[in-house]
Amino acid sequence: MRIYHASLITPSVLGLCAAVSITPRLAPVEVVWSPCRNTGRHECATIRVPLDWADESKGMIPLALARLPAATSPREGFMFINPGGPGASGTSMILTEGQGLQSLLGRGWDIVSWDPRGISASGPNITLFSNDDQYNAFWAPLFGTGRLIAHGNLTTSSDVDFLMSQVSTFDNTVRSLNQKMIESNGDALKYVGTCSVVRDLVYLTDSLYGQGTDINFWGLSYGTVIATYLTQMFPDRVGRVILDGVFDPEKYANQSPMKWMEVDVYGIDLTLKSWTEACASSTRCTFSARNDTSETLLKRINTILETGYRNYDGTLPWDPTVDTNINALSYDIILQTIRSDLYRAPKKDNLGPFLRAVESAQSDTPGTSFKYPFPTTPFPLDWIPYSPSGQFALSENILSHISLAILCGDIIDDSMTTTEDAFKETVRVSQSISRMFASLTPIHSPRAMCHLWTSRAVERLPQPMTIRPKNTILIMNTMADPITPYDSAHRLASSSFFGGNSRLVRLNSIGHSTYSNNSTCIANVVRSFVTGSPPADAGNDDADVVCDVDETVFGPAPTSWRDFQFTGTHNDPSQTSSSSGAMELSLGTSYIYVILLPFVSFFVL
Repeated sequence: MRIYHASLITPSVLGLCAAVSITPRLAPVEVVWSPCRNTGRHECATIRVPLDWADESKGMIPLALARLPAATSPREGFMFINPGGPGASGTSMILTEGQGLQSLLGRGWDIVSWDPRGISASGPNITLFSNDDQYNAFWAPLFGTGRLIAHGNLTTSSDVDFLMSQVSTFDNTVRSLNQKMIESNGDALKYVGTCSVVRDLVYLTDSLYGQGTDINFWGLSYGTVIATYLTQMFPDRVGRVILDGVFDPEKYANQSPMKWMEVDVYGIDLTLKSWTEACASSTRCTFSARNDTSETLLKRINTILETGYRNYDGTLPWDPTVDTNINALSYDIILQTIRSDLYRAPKKDNLGPFLRAVESAQSDTPGTSFKYPFPTTPFPLDWIPYSPSGQFALSENILSHISLAILCGDIIDDSMTTTEDAFKETVRVSQSISRMFASLTPIHSPRAMCHLWTSRAVERLPQPMTIRPKNTILIMNTMADPITPYDSAHRLASSSFFGGNSRLVRLNSIGHSTYSNNSTCIANVVRSFVTGSPPADAGNDDADVVCDVDETVFGPAPTSWRDFQFTGTHNDPSQTSSSSGAMELSLGTSYIYVILLPFVSFFVL
């Protein structure tokens, strides 16, 4: 198959990924490792790869690598890890999580990762804003009274009218962003796509472990897209491949982002509901009072959101490490912080302290000072993981907007979609799927921006994802994931896609990916899988293994978590709106997931 190079500005020609399309002339190299700075046994290295795998004359770029080498000899195996994003640093994950991953897989395993193209220390160097002030100034038109961030939950006609009144401002802002990206980076934007990343992974494996070696890879979140592309482009190179927290790769490659934005919110209402069940059942939860139930906690959260909607004063709380007026926290900012905290809820409870602090400040005199009880980034494009160290500052991967470049560069031509279409779809999903979290899409997701993005990757993969790899892959998901719902994992493991060439594992817990939880069951499944013993095939599209979490941050998991039932159908969630436009939860109506004891329901983003 011939590779067609897409135009930078008019993405009308599609570059198709396929293993047979390119025969790299670049021979594997010996990688020279050296100790990473102040990190114990961790080692770092740099390797150079072609900017364009189809045309090596265009030059080379560096890729930054990190590993925690096996602690035994001979080595038992190796595992490449990708933390997702797109835009997250693999080397950072090795430095912070490598020890835990090696403890999980075994001391005889190399744990390896790299910064994918355009991210952190890897080329090409994608730049946009140099500092926080530039970033804040650019996005300021969306923040303030009467601007997009002042929206409610989009279930009242007045709130819908307000959202639609912001179309022109949002459209102009994103068009300007696109132009700035092209002016700053030019053709480099074409070379950060997922297909190129997969080719880099193959070359890294050849160089580190021998040419033609089966590739072992564990992808989290967007990393599951890399994993799936690997199975389609190089099915005969698939070794032990794990997908954890599935971001639907088939829809990602083949549909306009706004055509499947509802997938983002299929699981987050369920995640929040499940969190309140755990919080109410424990004395460790700082947001729960003695007689609170899940229902009363949800009502208190609703009151917090309504108050934020009603009292928002239009100021900009850019720096969450300094005191700010409580009325600077809009409905949007409060809700996005809730969503972010649900990602890591199983191991760290930031949500309880945050809700308690907001509720306390809101109930005090008007204008009460408020300070976030933990660092956070409630800003545009904040889906990129942020790990603060010392003084608050946006990471280089947020300032560069590399996540937007990767995601929007990978998609099909979406030029027929308009911003008005995107906002109308946001309204539809808000009114039919999640009357709380779907309203966050315009500001906090690249989905509403990609139709205005004019750069496309030189290679893309618009195909059904039905090629079966030579080895069984492992697909894992929590039942209540706030951004990558169990639906996506179930769909990918079904007979329509990987079927018998995959094993599906469901973890009855919340949080983003099974890795965000402590589960002996998951650990045992993973260890068996990587040593050549995948779970038995149940012979249908249901989960082959169902695991429980050992313990939550609040103690034992609620019994209701073990009673999740996946129905596979999405109905109107059990929510009603209040007159103010903020969300109000009503309990008792069936939604996509059913909690058998003692009530039901909910969703994700």
